Amino acid sequence: MPSLLEQYRVADFLGWHHEKRLELNPDFQRGSVWSPAARTYLIDSLLRRLPIPKVYLRTKIDVVTKTTIREVVDGQQRLRAILDFADNKLVLSRRAAEFAGLRYSTLGADLQEQFLSYPIAVDQLLNANDTDVLEVFSRLNSYSVALNAPEKRHAKYQGEFKWQVRKASKEWGSFWEGASVLTTRERVRMQDDSLVAEMLGFLIDGVGDGAQSDIDNLYKKYDKTFSADHPSVLALNMVLDRVSSAWAGELTGTSILRPPHLLMLFAATAARMIGIPPGKIDAQAQKGPLSPDDVIIDNLRYLASVIDLETPPGEQGMGAFWQASKANPHRVLSRKVRFPIYLQAVMGQLVE
Repeated sequence: MPSLLEQYRVADFLGWHHEKRLELNPDFQRGSVWSPAARTYLIDSLLRRLPIPKVYLRTKIDVVTKTTIREVVDGQQRLRAILDFADNKLVLSRRAAEFAGLRYSTLGADLQEQFLSYPIAVDQLLNANDTDVLEVFSRLNSYSVALNAPEKRHAKYQGEFKWQVRKASKEWGSFWEGASVLTTRERVRMQDDSLVAEMLGFLIDGVGDGAQSDIDNLYKKYDKTFSADHPSVLALNMVLDRVSSAWAGELTGTSILRPPHLLMLFAATAARMIGIPPGKIDAQAQKGPLSPDDVIIDNLRYLASVIDLETPPGEQGMGAFWQASKANPHRVLSRKVRFPIYLQAVMGQLVE
């Protein structure tokens, strides 16, 4: 079965569609299931000349009509969004930032040309039968890396909570990498989304369990009700700004800024700066002033040294902290022990 990798413009797909030489719904394709937010995000990518995945077409030559028919094997949702936008059936939502509220007819001439000339990579399966197509996809799937939990959440949920998590993850990208919070590879696999989602969860519901199923429940709970102007969005940025600008420079490379420990530092800082609900750890933390930065940095350096010890420390109270840090630090039992210690650190109380 021969295949051919080529590139076509959006205008080519529009022409095939209007000539009825493009079949969007052969038997092995799903119906239209993308949300308005996902459709907007795709068009926004085209208008900004950002890459999108290639499309697979099965190309059949009809020797009677002497025409070529193209069946969409993979990429139907993308092409439906593109065709609907070109036909003025799709109005861009606020997900498209400065393009929000626009449809194709209200774009400027330059943007219309940019949209129509966007190149889409196409892998054509020439005269392939259904068995050939299924074989291609079984092989593609055998090479692919399974989606992890944050990638599955990003694919499943399309509400404002998911999009605000993604936005904050990108906005704080220089902090994640500059302070060695996450590696580039971890960010590619969307580990920063999990981090931000938990932080927003702390601000809304208090500190809970950090299992992937609990983060799933957070997305599910707020998928339909969250808004871009939710107070937690502003609070998230306020707390991260304090941590990153005042303390991170002196703590880069230490254990404190790795995700399990940064989460408890974030929660303790938020409890003092803004106040957070008790959550599952029954945190009795009152809103109040933080200690001077140099005191906090010294305390956090000390906690980092405790975390890095090979054996339990002798200081009273630190043995339990060390043990909780070495156990699964995302579980609520560990957080119940560690949160009060981080709270003491940011309040300037002696932790040694």
